[in-house]
Amino acid sequence: MKLSQLNAFRAIVECQTVTAAAERLNLSQPAVSRVLAGLEDRLGFKLFTRQRNRLILSDEGQAFYLEVAKVFDAVSGLDNAADSIRSHHFGTLNIAAMPLLSNAFLPRILASFLKQSQQLKVGFKTYRSEDVMRRVQSQTTDIGFAFIDEPLAGVKAQRVECECVCLLPSDSPLAKRNCIDIYDIADQVVIRHEKDITQRRIDALLRRYGLSTIEHIEVSLASTAAALVREGIGIAITDPFTAHMASEHPAVVMRPLVFGLPFEFDILYPALKPIHRHAEHFIEQFLLLADEMNIYLKIGPMRDLDISDNV
Repeated sequence: MKLSQLNAFRAIVECQTVTAAAERLNLSQPAVSRVLAGLEDRLGFKLFTRQRNRLILSDEGQAFYLEVAKVFDAVSGLDNAADSIRSHHFGTLNIAAMPLLSNAFLPRILASFLKQSQQLKVGFKTYRSEDVMRRVQSQTTDIGFAFIDEPLAGVKAQRVECECVCLLPSDSPLAKRNCIDIYDIADQVVIRHEKDITQRRIDALLRRYGLSTIEHIEVSLASTAAALVREGIGIAITDPFTAHMASEHPAVVMRPLVFGLPFEFDILYPALKPIHRHAEHFIEQFLLLADEMNIYLKIGPMRDLDISDNV
């Protein structure tokens, strides 16, 4: 069994198509298909089944992938160890996070964390949620922060739940209120969030009560919405992490919502190795900062993010 065969198999799993895997490996699609066929002949079982022109890991393929991931994790561990020895750093921590948390909240935690661990080498990367998931699945990232919408082998997760809040320009008449109700945002300029489950829930509430808002602008990032609130463009209903950081500016105030509007995401860990001790410390700092900001978090139990958890 060749390492090139294992590498091709891993690429197909993580890229989800032979075409994308071929691009990653800089090979032709037929070449990758031949490598996969050779590996399946060597193993004596099928690694994938095809459903509606998609490759789906078979039960045997999923079990084999977990073993393959261990191989590449060991190789990566050697690279990291060599880097640490070469640069005289003692220990490493690799974090991958979606933009919502990586723009402001997590950097503040990281700054405090590094003051306590000055010889630690940290990789802190921002990706879309699906890419964060793949990075953790590859077993080379110690912590991930992402929105989860699909099963994934080789990943453990903890669901984090909290409540959305309202961001307002400090000179808005609504800033005088102690809390904001759904009726308060009617006929207001509300900055919309593009393709966002929170936005869909807000829209459903408005329809239920026969209300509407002025829809001048739609954004992709919560940090963009917060910046527009600071400029006095309108109000935004957003996650408490972005809101607390934004409300430190005198032109912005934050108010709780009368109606419940949950905000949920997952903290991810590689499933094939123990949780990194530095990762545990970082999550402790995450919870401490949330507590200092009076952000109430409900942390779910650790679970395996495989198919059995999502059917």
